Amino acid sequence: MTNKTAKEISLLKKSTVISFLFALGGFFFALKSRSQSVFFDALFSFTAVFFTLISAKVVKLVLKGDDSKYHFGYGAFEPLFIVIRSIFIICMNLTLAFNAVRTIIAGGNTVYLSYAAFYTVLSAVVSLGGGILLHRYARKIDSPTLFAESKSWFNDALLSFSVIFSFAVIAVLRYTPVSWAAAYMDSAITLFFIVFITPRFFRQMLFNMRELLIAAPSQNIQKDLDRVIEPFVEKHGFSGFNIYSSQRGRSLYILIHVYLDRERKIRELDKIRKEMVCAVRGYNSFSDTDIIFTIDTAWIPLSVPSESD
Repeated sequence: MTNKTAKEISLLKKSTVISFLFALGGFFFALKSRSQSVFFDALFSFTAVFFTLISAKVVKLVLKGDDSKYHFGYGAFEPLFIVIRSIFIICMNLTLAFNAVRTIIAGGNTVYLSYAAFYTVLSAVVSLGGGILLHRYARKIDSPTLFAESKSWFNDALLSFSVIFSFAVIAVLRYTPVSWAAAYMDSAITLFFIVFITPRFFRQMLFNMRELLIAAPSQNIQKDLDRVIEPFVEKHGFSGFNIYSSQRGRSLYILIHVYLDRERKIRELDKIRKEMVCAVRGYNSFSDTDIIFTIDTAWIPLSVPSESD
């Protein structure tokens, strides 16, 4: 296990413990304050605990590499897990939104602010700090799992700040001629926040579904791969090349066709192949690369699926 991997798993474990503690505190204060928004905050933290535990397992599987059951490794497990996580959170948000609407129709609810204010402020500060820390490490080690985890913490922080705002509005409204509106604010803020964050999880789900369907990676990655291979083509006087690639989580699967202008020795091509694979591995350490040298390109269309005549 590399230092980066150990750090990734360590961060996931710490995230689990902190989320669990805040979930317990949130449920307690939600009962005391009768606040739907605090309950939503606590439920979000508790959900994060469950999925973070699975995240650590997924990371270990991805790093395991290939075996007799999965000849191309476990890279697809990462986007699959993120898709499942996104679907679960979307369903949870829609259920809570339904409950918020039902509470508003029923006449709202009275929130006891004194029980929840301290918890909410502490949750907002810790969630924001945790999200920033996880995002930095996710960028540093290029971890989709940590990116998903950091988004969860940022959403939790936004929720906590929204709860703080709703409490402030409720406190002010209670001393105004429209004090009756205070009973609706908690559910209204909860509903607003759900509408605000749910599209993010839809986008996250769709992005990772593309990876499961073996879609090509982003244009930036495709251009980077071209820049890695071009110097070898120019140096050795090859006729050209073509790259086919897909991305699943942090793993890149790459097939490179290199076109030759003349016969070359196999030993010479193997040496060049090794240099090219090392260069690709330098760009992305989680890459599986196949390189095919060919003079006659007529066979290439026969190697891919096509419609029957």
